[in-house]
Amino acid sequence: MSAKASFDVLAGYFKDRAQLRRALGWSPPTMRAWEGAGPSRPRAEHVQRVGRLMAVAQAAQEWVHDDIRRVGAWLLAPNDALDGLQPATIVRTLGDEGVGRLLDGMYQIAPRTTAHAHIDLSPAQMRDALDRLGFTQPRAAPPVDIDLSDFDA
Repeated sequence: MSAKASFDVLAGYFKDRAQLRRALGWSPPTMRAWEGAGPSRPRAEHVQRVGRLMAVAQAAQEWVHDDIRRVGAWLLAPNDALDGLQPATIVRTLGDEGVGRLLDGMYQIAPRTTAHAHIDLSPAQMRDALDRLGFTQPRAAPPVDIDLSDFDA
């Protein structure tokens, strides 16, 4: 995927271009250069930053099941699990090392989708739901013939 295509996909994670600009740490002129057709010869540093932020955003998206724009807000929010640092700041400051560390710990720091309200199901409804999902009924363990005569006292 080209850097410009990655930039366009990355923009979908944010509620507006101002949020994206803050996450990338770019000036308004740099941001304008990437909008529309994009820069004809983008700086390598900008291409890398887009790719790095995109990698973290895609990993975080796996944890969000409602509005993907929550990923952009998460990238810019201070994260308690990161001692109050913003994931986007870590990406900008530490580059590939920061991306690697964030991806390794994503299960601890990822944005969470709000849990659904509790649903009361009867045992029959639970069985039907599990059947629809392809979870089969557990099989009984095979009988084991054990000789315990050595333990007789």
